[in-house]
Amino acid sequence: MSVTTEVGKPCLPQDIIEEILSRLPAKSVGRFRCVSKSWHHLTTQPDFIDSHLKRQRQKLIFSSIRSFFSLDYEGQDMVPLELDFPLKYPHNQGPVDMFGSCNGLVCIMPQPLTFVIFNPCTGESLRIPHFPVSSLPCDSYIYYFNAHSFGYAPSIKDYKFVTIYEQIVFVFSLKTKTWKRVQDLPYMYLKRDPGTHLNGAIHWLCQDPGGHPVIAALDLAEEKFSILSPPESVRDDREYKTGVLRGCLCLLQRNEGNWPCSFWVMEEYGVKESWKRFLIGTGRRTSLSSRPLCYWKNTKVLLLRNQLEILLGNPKNGSCKSFLKNGSLRMVFDSDLYVESLVSPNFPKKKCSCNHVKPKLQHCTRFSSTASASLLNYCNKLG
Repeated sequence: MSVTTEVGKPCLPQDIIEEILSRLPAKSVGRFRCVSKSWHHLTTQPDFIDSHLKRQRQKLIFSSIRSFFSLDYEGQDMVPLELDFPLKYPHNQGPVDMFGSCNGLVCIMPQPLTFVIFNPCTGESLRIPHFPVSSLPCDSYIYYFNAHSFGYAPSIKDYKFVTIYEQIVFVFSLKTKTWKRVQDLPYMYLKRDPGTHLNGAIHWLCQDPGGHPVIAALDLAEEKFSILSPPESVRDDREYKTGVLRGCLCLLQRNEGNWPCSFWVMEEYGVKESWKRFLIGTGRRTSLSSRPLCYWKNTKVLLLRNQLEILLGNPKNGSCKSFLKNGSLRMVFDSDLYVESLVSPNFPKKKCSCNHVKPKLQHCTRFSSTASASLLNYCNKLG
């Protein structure tokens, strides 16, 4: 495919430009924003950002001691790529705790009690402000939080940061830049696990008054809890961790040497009868605290083990082997799914509707030879 103007300058219709740009890596799109005002306007529109996001491949992201990495777990090069992050060394002297990854935005704590939502690909970030101390029953609140989490409410297109203090729940909206106390956690939550984000809700495995495990789901749009039932055989919330696989809620059993361990997937969200059980053997008679991450090659499951190793488990035959050890990183690490995107943690300010004129997008846009070569190459691949 070759498109040129009368003077030989490369030129493409606007719809073709948009189609090609939506297939490029996020960093490449960022560079192409400098080509023209119309391209910058196009690639910063919410519809384009959403379209671009849907076409990006998932990766793994790792947080460790004073460092942050990404890994294309289905690529040929299995070497983690180090990433920059806010308040990096020398300011940071300890572990970079991670509390969730969603649509290319990652929630981290690079310094004690300092929470940041940032996009590792674009470098944009937002520091979460401390909420008013008067919202809590005591001045020593800062040391007794149970959990922090981060997720997205697609129905209202807002990202939210969640903090639990005992059973009191606070939510910070990235769209309104405000804190709000919402419905209290209905059951006791004794962990510091960030929970699991799925279907616009954060899920925590809790304990009811009778000591039985229940799954509490906080809807980030309604800011209210609903309750999901775990499998009947799950009797101790401390033995399991929540996770997501292919859009399904799952539970993985903590193994204290009695392998194989149980691995449960809720194939139909909210339906107790849809839980399906798998068994995974670790090949080790050692303590195994794992969390499911994702499928690999559509058949096997990647699991984070003890913050030291990524395991590759086969749900069909129960086998399990090492996939990535901490020798490739630095000491202990946490991991989550991540996608390179153009999503910004900083919602744009509302613009005045009066006399506001959007730049016109030309049907045919001329650009530099480098940009032209890249885009035309993509055109040829598309056929």
